[in-house]
Amino acid sequence: MDGDVVPGPAGGLERLTSFVTRFGGMTFCPERPGCYGTHRHPYEFDSSVSSGWDELEDGDHVAVVGSKEGYPLTLSWSTGRLGVVEPDYWIADSAINLIESCALGQSVYTDEAWSEAVELGGKGAGWGLAVDSNAFRSAVGEAVEASCEWNRWYLGEHVAVHGWRVTYEAKRSEAVMAWYRDEEGRRLIEAVAGPLRPAEQTRKTPR
Repeated sequence: MDGDVVPGPAGGLERLTSFVTRFGGMTFCPERPGCYGTHRHPYEFDSSVSSGWDELEDGDHVAVVGSKEGYPLTLSWSTGRLGVVEPDYWIADSAINLIESCALGQSVYTDEAWSEAVELGGKGAGWGLAVDSNAFRSAVGEAVEASCEWNRWYLGEHVAVHGWRVTYEAKRSEAVMAWYRDEEGRRLIEAVAGPLRPAEQTRKTPR
């Protein structure tokens, strides 16, 4: 702004300009428990270049390209990953990966055809399952376009499973939600996670 050159990756401005041209101004909801289609916690991509590139301890650079609930949404120079809360708290492999995950989340979380899988004796609807999402790997196919290391989706005709690493926890424990569309799906989830509550006690309702 004062005319000085700020050291950073060669082509850094062009990279950010290209990103903003493609994704700038987009707003979309991740559909986590408690949202129920109200889209109160959206990701928002900046509509103009408003950041430079800051260097991380590992030598990579990150730039702010948007926000989520007041936290900066960051872009990795070397990998194209997106992070939130802290510059290197990665949540997606790319902008497309994040958009695909959110789109899949909206199609499942808000669709009344899906019943949430709630463990018998567990914490209740919206709290998820006690098993790791990888426990479903051999039973349900992975939705590769929507998945990454920190955000995993498994999707089939009868079952949907979502596991994500909680960014605000130091150890980043995994939260896991699952849904089924019929008795076959319910049986598949019970084979992995144990007995579930009756469907009528777990049906999603708007809040």
